[in-house]
Amino acid sequence: MARPGRPVRVVLLGNSFASQVQLPSLRWAGGNEVAGIAGADADKAARTAREWDIPHATGDWSELLALDPDLAIVTTPVDLHAPMVAALCARTSAAILCEKPFTLNAAQAVPLVDVARGRLALIDHQLRWSPWRRKITELLREGFIGEPWSARVTVVFGSRTWRDAPWSWWYDAARGGGALGAIASHHVDALALDLGAVRRVRARLATYVPERVDADGVRRAVTADEHATLWLDMASGAQVSLEVNLMAPGGSGSLLEYVGSEGTLRLVDSTNLLAARHGEQLSPVEVAPCPTHAELGVPERGIFARVLPLYLRDLVGSVAAGADELLGAATFADGLATMGVLDAARRSAAAETWEPVQA
Repeated sequence: MARPGRPVRVVLLGNSFASQVQLPSLRWAGGNEVAGIAGADADKAARTAREWDIPHATGDWSELLALDPDLAIVTTPVDLHAPMVAALCARTSAAILCEKPFTLNAAQAVPLVDVARGRLALIDHQLRWSPWRRKITELLREGFIGEPWSARVTVVFGSRTWRDAPWSWWYDAARGGGALGAIASHHVDALALDLGAVRRVRARLATYVPERVDADGVRRAVTADEHATLWLDMASGAQVSLEVNLMAPGGSGSLLEYVGSEGTLRLVDSTNLLAARHGEQLSPVEVAPCPTHAELGVPERGIFARVLPLYLRDLVGSVAAGADELLGAATFADGLATMGVLDAARRSAAAETWEPVQA
């Protein structure tokens, strides 16, 4: 727990995007000091530490547990999430922010929900801090679209970067790689927030580049998905289609649309919100201003980088206040619910059937 009158003491378990996104976001958020950083590459962690004046850098993440952190941020390959979170709960009193997907499967997530009870324990679904997403949720709760009928989500990325990317853990299903966990999980969380729990899933997963060359020049099999399409039956009765494609020529883009008995809400490319009642033309919806990437000091890496500083500002404030919850944030229980949907999607893709989401 944070000590009154001092900055929140933060440790970072993972160094892939620390210097690019996490550390600039923490700097903008204020009220904190980063006490240590761990990465698989100890030399790289040391370079990051020198650049950001972090006193402790290591290749052994367990060393950070002795630094008396108030907040631990876990952003490693997915297969490391469960052991790291379990160790943090056993050996520290720190609040925890774990990257998504929470774990490799729901079975791994269940004990983490239990051992983390009583502390602030959250999943990094930072889209919940998007002003445009929050406006959508507000309008849905006010009944703008009436009875929800359907929803569709499409997220595509230009193919050149992804097509030619070298092999890494990201392409290894055993380590939690793939589009389903990395991207679709964000939208499953958002859909459940807006439309209620997912009852059953039909899914197709695809891999287009069967082999990639790793950093040592060795050809490695790609076992993780590069394209995920899900059909979801929601507790609200709405029918949802969700597609994430990392290999789509023609550039990147996204669409979120909710349709109901009274109207439509459509979010184009994360920051252009449109709305219409039946019989009307779609027109822009005014949304509270959000700082630009430049104003936040983070790189132009889309909506995720843009809203993470907003999330971390509120998270640091909650830790400083000794709170065990942060209103609106995705909890470990929410992360477990999302893992249940991802498990059902993988079963569905293998069996080519509709699969229920297990409680």
